[in-house]
Amino acid sequence: MGALNYLPLLLIVSGVMLAVQSSSLAVGLGGFVLWLYLLPPLLGRLVLLSGSPATEGAGPRDPAFRRWWLLTQLQMPFNRVGLLEELLRLVPGLYSLWLNLWGSRVSLMTFWTRDVLISERYLLTIEPGVIFASQTGITAHLVNPDADGELRLVVAPVVVEQGAVLGIRSGLGPGCRVFAGELLPAGRMLPPHTGWQHGRKVRLDSI
Repeated sequence: MGALNYLPLLLIVSGVMLAVQSSSLAVGLGGFVLWLYLLPPLLGRLVLLSGSPATEGAGPRDPAFRRWWLLTQLQMPFNRVGLLEELLRLVPGLYSLWLNLWGSRVSLMTFWTRDVLISERYLLTIEPGVIFASQTGITAHLVNPDADGELRLVVAPVVVEQGAVLGIRSGLGPGCRVFAGELLPAGRMLPPHTGWQHGRKVRLDSI
């Protein structure tokens, strides 16, 4: 798993090397852009074919944990350099298409403002008419130590239903759901496996 930490650097360096060897600057630059934006999600889809990263309590030795870690490293260039995703958001619908390439189900009728942070780009269901305010965060994973001090991973899909609005600096954890037409207030963070319905936090297993 330690070796996978070098995967983001390898992706960038290999893309630059291919660009340098191209016949012209335009071809090289275009090839690098395609390499950077298409290769990681396509490799991620191959990883997902080997099994789901969704888990409730997997440890570092478990296959689900290792799949999640590999997928995290494939996303790392975009985690480190937020401008890469902001450029996609300039074109309406393009960012949503790109998330679908990772494996999510995101409507093209989704409005993204700046600095939206997503950690698992392959575990989202976003229905039409959803609005994400600035600095919204969606994290479909949680890592905590158990009683013996060993790390345990929780990974679960996140759902935002039709017409919902996520306020500035609000956040969703693994397994969260914002119900249709709801407004998640600014700064409100939902813990794992909870929802926002009728203007209040609800436990999903109680609905």
